[in-house]
Amino acid sequence: MAMGRMFWKQSLALIARRGTACLLFMLCALTAFGETARAEDPFPSHQITLIAPFAAGGSADIVSRILAEGLGTRLGQTVIVDNKPGGNSVIGIREAIKSKPDGYTILLGSLGANVTPALMQKDYPFDPLRDYMPIATVAEWSALFVVNKKVPVSNLKEFIAYAKERPGKINFGATGYGGLAHMVSEVFMQQTGISMQHVQYKAGSQATTDLLSGAIDAHMMSSPVAAGQIESTQLKFLAVASKHRLGVAPNVPTMAEEGYPGIDQTNWQAIFAPPGLPQPIRDRLAQEILAVASDPATQAKMKLGGFEPLPLDGPATERMYRDEIVRWTAIIKERGLGDRYR
Repeated sequence: MAMGRMFWKQSLALIARRGTACLLFMLCALTAFGETARAEDPFPSHQITLIAPFAAGGSADIVSRILAEGLGTRLGQTVIVDNKPGGNSVIGIREAIKSKPDGYTILLGSLGANVTPALMQKDYPFDPLRDYMPIATVAEWSALFVVNKKVPVSNLKEFIAYAKERPGKINFGATGYGGLAHMVSEVFMQQTGISMQHVQYKAGSQATTDLLSGAIDAHMMSSPVAAGQIESTQLKFLAVASKHRLGVAPNVPTMAEEGYPGIDQTNWQAIFAPPGLPQPIRDRLAQEILAVASDPATQAKMKLGGFEPLPLDGPATERMYRDEIVRWTAIIKERGLGDRYR
């Protein structure tokens, strides 16, 4: 009798143990199935964050807002803009590239944020060829050379002659050290043989205020800022550093038209992602970004803000990006800019 009871107790214990093991197996299987199902969810399945390493409301922020709206519509998911200004764009870039490479965090980058600082600074924390991956290009802005109305010139040739008579005595404003306005100014001085004193500003609006008051003589002004100043009677717009005239300033000639070809560098705006992004997701993002940037309604919005549309797909963006690194490395080295080539 006692042996019978012991047999049943052992049998029940064995069933309980096997039941627990079976339950654990089923839970693990269900968990694995769930992870697989989530991994196979079509991209995108939830909200995307577009990091803009610029202050909200600034001219560069215009593109991020326009793009987020159009991209969200095409992808069927909300795309939010997360402004992360500071540190010459380092803060925003770091936030983007440390994220998981799954396409749900992308970066609005540019020449002045992603390329020239890295080429000029020995201690710059990122490698432009290793640490972020170009996806597609959206737009570009150009720099316009503007002088205060009291400067006694009426065109670019007259200004160059005026500057050559006063080497180092003319002050010109440009935003940032290593930003496009500053870099184009360096190319401008190199190509024309003049020497001017650089006054660095944190924002184009500050430089414009000083130009209007006469505190500085000249300014390499971004086209988004110029869009709001083109009708000013206090300023003289002498030339635009672009291959073509701009929609916001159709009467302003290009540098080439004024006799100085080769001064046509622009600040492109492109989307980047952390390295390691799967190719299918990269291709999907590039395809949809290109569609948004090619849309006539989107392009009209960009032009109103002083930007020129520059829709480039993935391969074209990759080529452009690498070419820009080569070109600006040569310019920076030749001019001895920053601390890398001194």
